[in-house]
Amino acid sequence: MIKHLWIVPCALLAVSVLSAGQEVQPKPVSKKSSNSSAKSTNSAPRPAEQSTKITYAEMTITELIAEDANRWSEKMSAHAAVGGFVTQVAKGSDGDTDIRICENPKIEGMDRTRCIVAKCIRKLPCEVPQLGKPITVKGITRYDAKVGTHWWEIHPVEEIEK
Repeated sequence: MIKHLWIVPCALLAVSVLSAGQEVQPKPVSKKSSNSSAKSTNSAPRPAEQSTKITYAEMTITELIAEDANRWSEKMSAHAAVGGFVTQVAKGSDGDTDIRICENPKIEGMDRTRCIVAKCIRKLPCEVPQLGKPITVKGITRYDAKVGTHWWEIHPVEEIEK
């Protein structure tokens, strides 16, 4: 029994040595006065809030269409800015405004290899652009794989630059 008593002091010594390098930091205490309506005139400056500005990946229609919808590459971004020409504007049955944007203003119909669809939703309405005019749409990239579609979209559109 006496042979095993040396284990206890060694264990206590080991715990104190291991915890010596870890100092306990006291929690900051709020220095509110008992009178909550009184405001301090010497308040410390607050740190600048981080910007919530969204960064859009600048992409051409060709670059967006070339991306494989089944794989995410380092070039892809959830938010993209894509430029082209307005070739059609239509109001969808769901209340969305569908804007077909193509590389060339003379493209007729939905050419999935040279056009995308930009959708303005009711919660983020946008000013309807003129047909044939160049625009850049900024928003969230999606691949619409419904039967009969299979094209890239900016949905919803968050901003249009004319």
